[in-house]
Amino acid sequence: MPGNYDYTVVTPKITLSASSTKTLLLLAPGTPGLRLTELGVSFDGSTTGTGVQVDLYRVVTIGSAAGTSVTPAKLTDDNSPVATATAAHSLTVEPTTVTILRSWMLSPFGGLLAIQEVLDREVGAITSGARIGLRYTTAAGVTPGCVAYLGFAE
Repeated sequence: MPGNYDYTVVTPKITLSASSTKTLLLLAPGTPGLRLTELGVSFDGSTTGTGVQVDLYRVVTIGSAAGTSVTPAKLTDDNSPVATATAAHSLTVEPTTVTILRSWMLSPFGGLLAIQEVLDREVGAITSGARIGLRYTTAAGVTPGCVAYLGFAE
């Protein structure tokens, strides 16, 4: 069961691809698993346009997913142990099958989503091989810049 050490993973600024579904962040738990405590996404589009769909998902079948490795940062205490979870951003190969847990539509023109999970109702990934991801889906011609983060406890 995840404990009380808090971490975060953050993407660099990413320019979204038009007409695409791409993962922004993918978390893979270590031992003892993890609980998602917070998430955030923001866009810097210069004009209004069709909304960007943002999905929080759990991986069912990972396939050959690949992306850029990102090291979880300690959120609260430098004396916390190094996170056992691993993370990747800007996936170039998507997971094969996912289950959408939550979904939002955001404006690409200054759209912002920042959510803290309700205590004891956090999305979790407890077992080895379980992964939690955050992805976007854009329409044709929609290419705003984006930054995203996932906060978690283990």
